[in-house]
Formats: sequence, structure tokens, C-alpha cells
Amino acid sequence: MSAAIDYLAQHGLSARKKGNRVVVSPRAMVTEDLKKYIRAHRLELLAELAANDGLERRCGWTVVLPGRKPFTMISEPITRDEALADVRCRWPDADVE
Repeated sequence: MSAAIDYLAQHGLSARKKGNRVVVSPRAMVTEDLKKYIRAHRLELLAELAANDGLERRCGWTVVLPGRKPFTMISEPITRDEALADVRCRWPDADVE
């Protein structure tokens, strides 16, 4: 477990990832303060939940294009394959590191 998930667990809640959303249950136990916490830590929660599948995910990947200076692509936590597919939609000869 990790910090954000542990915080929810201390309040009797569990979380799961559904697309780009964090679903917390039981819903009846989610107070206004907890809603604020969940909104403020959404990306952290998504990263922690995704980390449980054993694949590395990052919010920043270095994009390498022939003849151009490398730059960083910033996104929600995604795997290398997801990042590569995203950049290759724009630049077919791109790579990510």
C-alpha cells in the first residue's frame, strides 16, 4: 500500500481505478473533507492504484525525435508503451525514454 491509499484505508475506505477516475467505497462514508483529499490527491491515487499491476508508470517521459532536441512529455501516469503510442500518433519515428 502507499500513502494516499493508506490514508483512505484509515478512514475505512477502499479505492479502485476506473479509467481515469478514482472510485472510493463505501460512498456513504465519504465526508466533504475526504472528497477534498481525494480531489487533491487524484493523480497520486491513480499512480498508486496502477502500480499494483507491476508495470512502471510515469508522469513524464523523454521524447526523442531524430534531428531535434529531446523534450519531456507530461501526462497522467502512463506506461512506456502507452507513452510511445501517444507520441507516435504525432511523430511516427519518435521514441521515449
